Amino acid sequence: MNLGFPPYIYYLGLFVLILILSKFIFSRYVRFAENFNLTNTPNQRSVHIGKVFTGGGIVIATVLLVSVVVLDSLDFVEFTQISALIGTSILIAAVGFYDDFNEINAFQKYIILTFLVLMTVYSSFLNEDFEGIITNLHGFLGFYEIGIIPGFLFTTFVYLSIMNSINLMDGIDGYLSIFSIFLFISFLFNNSINGFYTLNTMSVVFLASFIMYLKFNFSERKKLFIGDAGSLFIGFWIAYFLITYITTSSSSNLATVFSIKLENFPVLAISMINIPVLDTLRVMFVRILKKKSPFSADRNHLHHIILDKGISHLNAGLLLSFLNWFNCIIIFLLEQRFDSKILTIIYILLSLFWFGFFEYLKRK
Repeated sequence: MNLGFPPYIYYLGLFVLILILSKFIFSRYVRFAENFNLTNTPNQRSVHIGKVFTGGGIVIATVLLVSVVVLDSLDFVEFTQISALIGTSILIAAVGFYDDFNEINAFQKYIILTFLVLMTVYSSFLNEDFEGIITNLHGFLGFYEIGIIPGFLFTTFVYLSIMNSINLMDGIDGYLSIFSIFLFISFLFNNSINGFYTLNTMSVVFLASFIMYLKFNFSERKKLFIGDAGSLFIGFWIAYFLITYITTSSSSNLATVFSIKLENFPVLAISMINIPVLDTLRVMFVRILKKKSPFSADRNHLHHIILDKGISHLNAGLLLSFLNWFNCIIIFLLEQRFDSKILTIIYILLSLFWFGFFEYLKRK
């Protein structure tokens, strides 16, 4: 669809408006949190001391909801087509917000999240084009059509896995925000080529919200955490964007512009979040070796290892985000030369290298 004017004018105007809106809501939320003592209780895993407000992710969910209501009248955005996802993401933020102050058992929390994701994927199942479900891998590792039911289950697994990986990033100041800003800039670029104005509108909303959140996250007087309300919420949307990246690959302008092989889209998608995925698999592997639950909490994440070396929160977040995109760019540059099998092996070897590097760094 042709907007009739340069898209960057719309995105820039929207960005400024969301900055103003998010600043207003964040400021009001901090006052609310102060009045009702909505604070984070330090424990043996914490990297902070003193009074820290939490639950800030509910603000980003609110900003998205307000934006959807206001912008839905525009001809070139189609929020009605993803209304089920928007509703589910708000419920996920609510579950995370409750967990921020009344800790839910990990098993119970993921039962609730699984139910919500299943309902979301089922809503995509009702659409005739099945765009929200991964049913065709276009030759990735030799798989093509995988059927509706396997696709339904696989898509649910992808949602929950990515949400869990992103949720584990919320341990230090700025990391999740910085990572998300870089990621949604990438989504903005990719979806601009494809002409996906609805997804780009959401990307701009998330970018402005996270940039404003950084101000409150690094505040010395009234520090605010995004909490599970934010990490689960944004993890859900990152999963959706990556799933859409895969399911629309056959009709994507990206495949033409950059000569990307369709079978390599899943590898490129997972490479966009390679450090969070590596961190998740690594901590689970270590916990299992120690005969602990893979879902138990500890201070064994990559950002903890970096902090223990005396690096600041900001620099740790920047470093891990840089490593993530360094790996992603390597995979992208090699993509045209290899099929999905070889490219996946390269991705695994790259991950094993960083696994060994961080284990060496921790033990040293």
